[in-house]
Amino acid sequence: MRIYRKAGDRVELIALGRDLRLEKGDYVLASDGSSTLVLQVIDVEYAELPGALEETLRDLTTDSLVQLVRHDPMNVESHVRAVRDSRLVVTKLRKVIGGPSISLPSRHATRVRQASPLEVLDLASGHKERSIELGDGVAIDPRDVEGCVTIITGRKESGKSHLAKLLAVSLVMTGYTVLVLDINGEYVSLGTRRDGGRSGIHDRMTVLSPGIDYLIPLNGLSQEVLADVMTFALGLPQTSLRELLRAARELRESGGLTFRGLYRAVLHSQMNESVRDAILNRLAALESSGLFTDERGATDALVKALASPEGRLVVLDMSCLGPSQRRILVEYVLSDLKDRLFAGELEPLILFAEEAHLYLRETYWEDIVTRMRHIGISTVLITNQPDSIPALIYRQADNVFMFNTRNGSDIEHLARNLDVDAETLRSILPDLERGHVLAWGKAFSFMPIALTVRDTELVTRGETRRRSLRGESAEGVM
Repeated sequence: MRIYRKAGDRVELIALGRDLRLEKGDYVLASDGSSTLVLQVIDVEYAELPGALEETLRDLTTDSLVQLVRHDPMNVESHVRAVRDSRLVVTKLRKVIGGPSISLPSRHATRVRQASPLEVLDLASGHKERSIELGDGVAIDPRDVEGCVTIITGRKESGKSHLAKLLAVSLVMTGYTVLVLDINGEYVSLGTRRDGGRSGIHDRMTVLSPGIDYLIPLNGLSQEVLADVMTFALGLPQTSLRELLRAARELRESGGLTFRGLYRAVLHSQMNESVRDAILNRLAALESSGLFTDERGATDALVKALASPEGRLVVLDMSCLGPSQRRILVEYVLSDLKDRLFAGELEPLILFAEEAHLYLRETYWEDIVTRMRHIGISTVLITNQPDSIPALIYRQADNVFMFNTRNGSDIEHLARNLDVDAETLRSILPDLERGHVLAWGKAFSFMPIALTVRDTELVTRGETRRRSLRGESAEGVM
């Protein structure tokens, strides 16, 4: 390969078709001894040659004729064909090493070769301690995920959940505490290998099913948490909220907070009837959710699991909850974690939000991204609807994993809010195969890296259920 021309950050290379083994997203290094250009392939085209159209038309007209035996003792024909099949490799300049940021290397002396993703990362950031292996020899430092905002997005069945599970398990095995909001029950089997044996994470897992084997002690709700649940999950107006919080405070001071006590206090208090009805309706919704218990002395199993001194995977299995129950639970968990982390009752943790678009409320998640990470919550948002995540969150994202995306508006939304040029995303994302990802961010020295996510021996679930036809077996797709 040879450098052909450069315009801004776009560099075009000329290569013979027989020698080309490049795909979109691959990296090449162009070095002339004094500096090295780190280039990423975004497209491969036919080279524009004088008379190419005329030669192609001539071939078309002679294809139907009897093939003539050509006398070509110098083997010139093969060289002519190689030239006619030459390729134009379109690349983007990602980094200049050992020279000025604006560098024009010699067309003749520059040597161009393909580079592995790991070699590119080492050139960009030096040899770091990377313990979480993702695939294709690429590994990342878990400290580039902790304290950060990470987004995993792409079409359904593209491999998002597989990467999320791989990342969650790897973080736990490294010593971090991970809490998963599992909307489809995909994470509950991670303690089992495909061969039926126990996985290495088996003894570090806790699975809680809200409303079934996990009930939240009502008496343990602080005033702030109760206010957040009533406001964000159930939409209680502020006037009614003040009356409810007053009643709850008096019940705590007199011995305990229960649903019966709250109903009695609201019914016997002097207040506007519309305010009373609003409070009673929300209390009925909260009680009927089946997520809370009046049992005195009950402990919060979620807090107990998260307080483990070693790395632990805590899965909240929300697969049996309806939309309203899910909304109440998420608001409770986020608000309670915020209070406990701020008070120093829990160590920092990493929160995985599967199918985040189903319960992502702009005001609350923006609070998590902008403030909560400073008190100990790192977030990993997984969604197949990129435009459901507000622009503010994208602009503060530290790492983004982008799987196959064909929708033009989704690609434009990503390009508009990330520091990755739109041309790269439009070229690479629609052609990514299942299990292939374009990663960008702090963990990758802010270089777009295309890689194939490695497989795992764990039972990951998350497959698309299909009806098996006669004589066939049903195959799941991650």
